[in-house]
Amino acid sequence: MHLLGASLRAGAVTGPPPVGPGDVPWDTRNTDLAFWGGTVIQGRYDGFRVIDVRAPANPAERAFFTCVSPQGDVGVYGNLVFRSVDSPQRTDQCSAVAQSGNPPDADCAPVSAPCTGFEGIQVFDISDLSNIELVASIPLDCGSHTHTVVPDPESNRVLIYNSVSGAGLQANPGKYGNQCPGLPFNREDIVEVPLSDPGSASVIGSFSLGQMPDGRVITTCHDMGVILGSVNRAACAGNPGVPVFDISDLENPVFLYATTAPTVTGFHSAAWSWDGSILVTGWEPGGGTLPRCQATGNPISPPTAGSSVQTDEMKTLFFHDGATGEIIGRHVLPRPQSQYENCTIHNYNVVPHPTRNLLVHGSYQSGTALVDFTDVANAYEVAWMDPDPLDPPSDTSPGGRTNFRGGDWSSYWYNGRIYESDTRRGLYIWDVSAPEVRGPVVKVDHLNPQTNHVSIP
Repeated sequence: MHLLGASLRAGAVTGPPPVGPGDVPWDTRNTDLAFWGGTVIQGRYDGFRVIDVRAPANPAERAFFTCVSPQGDVGVYGNLVFRSVDSPQRTDQCSAVAQSGNPPDADCAPVSAPCTGFEGIQVFDISDLSNIELVASIPLDCGSHTHTVVPDPESNRVLIYNSVSGAGLQANPGKYGNQCPGLPFNREDIVEVPLSDPGSASVIGSFSLGQMPDGRVITTCHDMGVILGSVNRAACAGNPGVPVFDISDLENPVFLYATTAPTVTGFHSAAWSWDGSILVTGWEPGGGTLPRCQATGNPISPPTAGSSVQTDEMKTLFFHDGATGEIIGRHVLPRPQSQYENCTIHNYNVVPHPTRNLLVHGSYQSGTALVDFTDVANAYEVAWMDPDPLDPPSDTSPGGRTNFRGGDWSSYWYNGRIYESDTRRGLYIWDVSAPEVRGPVVKVDHLNPQTNHVSIP
């Protein structure tokens, strides 16, 4: 991998007292990415960035829109940007300062449980970058941790499958109408955004996440991976498993099956090969904040999923038969990380290649890698970059080793290059010259990484 360019905007994590080095009063981490033509949208806990990447050696931030509310994962369609808000805010409007928390008691009915503030999906019009507008705020029960953009151009609309990760504490409806019934939260809500009137976006339905073969209810969906075209499938990275749906009718997904993997207690990401034959799943032991990519057998603290030692499964991607869910291969992160580096295989996408299966993943302080899984039983790394620890062993400042976390939230392939979203630094653009990515890689005009908007072939 060869660094082409960078567009930097610092981010930081607010840690519990004592505050670690680099912490700020409000979380300003960079989060997920979405792509439209020569533009990258980079989400942040405090808003989003609009970056021109047409000259990849010199990417330029064209706008930074402030909207303090976590976690800020983004999607894009034309001049519309979608943004997830997953903790209650005292207002459904954007603010330059923290507005987290439930509304005042005066806004709540006299009931025993508290009412909740706004959380859900925001819709922005970015057609004028000097005057970005929030055109809709759609309140959603238990908020929006992530969302999946599902284009429906024949109906002149975009659908959004909304995902809730950890339903949070029970709360009754507040003035915005959303509430949180607590766990189990066994559904995915569907938001419709009419392209002719995006300000009228609203919830038009929902569908059940189903249950595992042994009867366990699937509670919440962290990410939903979708493939359209001739395949029309969706996979929910849920807890304790991954339900798969037929989405030929986009408003009425039909449950097909549910799959899982040994020792995994809750999945984090799901993505499809571009022909739909392989489903790739991953999970997030340690919540992304703990070192879970050490040498196998090393002791870890605190334990994860009942284990007190590092296991291969904690740093594994699973490859499933797309038709049945059967595990047909694995990829274990090959480079052990130190006890000071937060690490898990976090967000990834599959390269649109007609003859090979390749993916790019971002794994916090393990960095970014390109993996070839054409032979799913023998997946291997093609290229990688692994930076030095952010928190060196010599750092003895209070809380430094536990709070100075960072690294790659997401890394994705888009039209011949790898785009890395570094939580603390900003956007990096990489070139890869490996033979595996030469030849007939398909170019797309946009990319929401959770969505394969076409199938190949």
